[in-house]
Amino acid sequence: MANKIIVIGSANADLVIHSERMPELGETLNGSNFQINAGGKGLNQAIAISKLGGNVSFLGAVGNDANGKMLLDELHKNNVSFEGIKTENAPTGIAMITVVNGDNFIILNSGANDMLTADVIEQFSDMIKESDFCVMQLEIPMETVLKVCEIAKDNNTKIVLNPAPFKKLPESLFPHIDYLIPNEHEAFSLTGIYPDNEENCKKTISRLKELGTKNVVITLGERGCVYTKEENILFCPALKTNVVDTTSAGDCFIGALVSKLSAGENMEKAIAFATKASAIAVSREGASKSIPFADELE
Repeated sequence: MANKIIVIGSANADLVIHSERMPELGETLNGSNFQINAGGKGLNQAIAISKLGGNVSFLGAVGNDANGKMLLDELHKNNVSFEGIKTENAPTGIAMITVVNGDNFIILNSGANDMLTADVIEQFSDMIKESDFCVMQLEIPMETVLKVCEIAKDNNTKIVLNPAPFKKLPESLFPHIDYLIPNEHEAFSLTGIYPDNEENCKKTISRLKELGTKNVVITLGERGCVYTKEENILFCPALKTNVVDTTSAGDCFIGALVSKLSAGENMEKAIAFATKASAIAVSREGASKSIPFADELE
């Protein structure tokens, strides 16, 4: 049996519309292909881990509304057990996503995600203690992230942090992170160094290691990724693919990587698997539904 993974994070209903361009201020455009999908970085990563072979639970918060029911159904359908809260006091989180030529513009309303507080985490501390890996992002309160790290530290639970959407991280957090997985923009915000070439990629990673992070993986979009393997800094190119929608590329990559690491795979093989999974995801529409199953990668 694969090691236990818990994802602690956001669950959102994604309201997606496609447009040929972004509207100017005050302008109305006709869009196309409107859909309501299950999303949120936490939920997407949990579903990715499950679809790609990991043994995963999701700790989150949804409202007691139609969107919340849709998200819980999606988790159930993908063999992810939901832990956490269903609240009457806030609506389920929403992401308004406009897709223009494969790129996306997103506005979030956190809703119930803000109710995943440090106090709620205390109630589920046993689940964190029993997990081998704990995956988080920053669509939940920072105090929650810090509380999880505090619990994980004493129980050898490995922390995987995707610092997205970007928020300034307290310096005290870095030494608790076993795997930090930013994209190139988040890496720049964290270090002030933009990883636009090989030398700057190495400088960015060195800076993040100096802050105390044990392992770093920076996703570089169509350029692939750069990562640490013990003391080495290695590059992995992206696979060529027809890009349709990048919405869940990063979430798919993280889910694939963690599912392989939790199964005892080495970093190089886990990165290769994650690269292949995210290449498939961007060739399809949607967030969690674009994520492939493990057997599609064989």
